[in-house]
Amino acid sequence: MAAISAPSDPSWVRILIVDDEEMVLSVLKEQLQPEGYHVTAVNSPHKALEVLQRENFSVILVDQEMPEITGLDLLAKVKESHPTITRLLISSGLTLAVLSDSIKSDQIYRFITKPWLREEMRVTLHNAVGHNRLVTENKTLHERNVHLNLQISKMAEAQEHDAAAGADGADPMAAQGDGMSEGGEPGLDGAIPAPQGVELAVDGFVKMLYTFLPNLGSTSLRAVALCQTLGETLELPPSQLKSLLWAAALHDIALVEIDRGIVRRWLRGADKCTEEEMVLIKKHPEQSQKMLEQWPFFEEAGELIRCHHEHFDGTGYPDGFKGEMIPPLASYLSVAVAYCSKHSPSVQALTEIEAEEGKMFAPEAITNVARAVPLTKMPRGEREILLREMKEGHVLARGIHNANGILFIPKGKPMTEVLINRVLGIDRQNAISPFVYVHY
Repeated sequence: MAAISAPSDPSWVRILIVDDEEMVLSVLKEQLQPEGYHVTAVNSPHKALEVLQRENFSVILVDQEMPEITGLDLLAKVKESHPTITRLLISSGLTLAVLSDSIKSDQIYRFITKPWLREEMRVTLHNAVGHNRLVTENKTLHERNVHLNLQISKMAEAQEHDAAAGADGADPMAAQGDGMSEGGEPGLDGAIPAPQGVELAVDGFVKMLYTFLPNLGSTSLRAVALCQTLGETLELPPSQLKSLLWAAALHDIALVEIDRGIVRRWLRGADKCTEEEMVLIKKHPEQSQKMLEQWPFFEEAGELIRCHHEHFDGTGYPDGFKGEMIPPLASYLSVAVAYCSKHSPSVQALTEIEAEEGKMFAPEAITNVARAVPLTKMPRGEREILLREMKEGHVLARGIHNANGILFIPKGKPMTEVLINRVLGIDRQNAISPFVYVHY
C-alpha cells in the first residue's frame, strides 16, 4: 500500500482510548493531545460502546488486558458496528502469531507493545489516521459511484416513460436535425439520445476520478477539452462528438476499483508494476465499458473506451486490435489521452507521441490531434509527485503540511530552491507525506 498523506487538520481527528488503568489513560492523553488530536478516554469496554453510539471517531486504541472483555473481543464488536474506524491494540501478553493473525483478518490495523516508545505511538497513530482517511475516501467513492449509477438509471427510466407516453401521434419529423431525438428513439444517424441531466452525472464521475487520484481527473478534463476542439476541426456529427467527449471523460473510471497504490505505480511507469498488477490494469478499458453498458446512450462511448489502449501495431490491450480494426474515433481518443497525460511541454509531448507513429498510434490520428492542440485552451492540470521530484518553478496545487498536519507552505506558492530544501529538511527530521500536488 502506498504511503498516506497527513491529515489536513488533526484537530478534527478524534481518537477513542480504552484502558482500565487511569494512569495509562492519563499518559496517553498527555502524549497525544499536544499532537493536535481530539482525545476521548474511557476506562471500560462498556463505556466505550456507549460513547460510540453517540460520537464518531477516526481511531480507537484499546488495551488487550481488561476485566470485562479482552481488547480483541471489544474490537471485534467495534468492527461489526463501526467498520470504518481504524482499530489499534495495546498488548504485552499476546503472542506475535495471534497479533499477526488479527492483522491479517482485519480485526486490527496495528498493535503496539506495552510499555511503548513515545515515537512508536506517534508514528502508529499518524499511520492509523492516514489509513482511516483512505478507508473513508474509498467508502465515499463507492457511495458516490452507486449514487451516480442510480441517478443515471432514474434519468433513463424517466426518458423511457416519456417516450412511451408520447409514442402515439408523434411527429415523424421531430427526430430530425442533429441526429439527437427527444423521445428516446434513435435519431437520423442511429444515435440514442441521453436523458436530461446526464452531463451532471458525467461530471460526477470525473470528480470521483479526481478524488481517487488527481492525475486521472486532470487527464480526463484536459482530454475532454482537446477532443472538443478535435471534433470541431473534424466536423464530427453531434452524436459522434458527444460520444467522443463522454469517452474522453470516462475512459479510466474502472481504475477506482483497483488499489490506489497499484494505479500510482502504473502512472509512473508500467515497469514499476508486477505482472499480477498489470493484469488488473489491462482490464480497466473493458471494465470501464461494462460500467456504462447498462445505458444505451453510452454504447458508442463505451466502444471507444474499450479501445483507447489498443495500439496501431496490435500490441495493445484488451483485444489486441491493430490498424483499421481500431475505430477511428478510438485512435483519436488514444492519442488525445496520451498527450493529456504527459506533463512535459507541448512540443516535447507531441515529439514523444510522434515517435510512436505506426507503433502505438495511427499516423492520421497523430496529425489531427497535433492540429487541435494549439487551438485548445487546456484546463489547468493537477498532478501528484514525490517530494524528491519537486523542482524550482513548480506551483503548489495544494498546501504542504508537516507531520502534525499543520500547514507550512500554502497552495499557489511557486517553489524555490530555498523552499524545496526547507521541505526536504523537515521531512528528514520528521517524515511527512511523500506526495505533493503541483499544477502543470
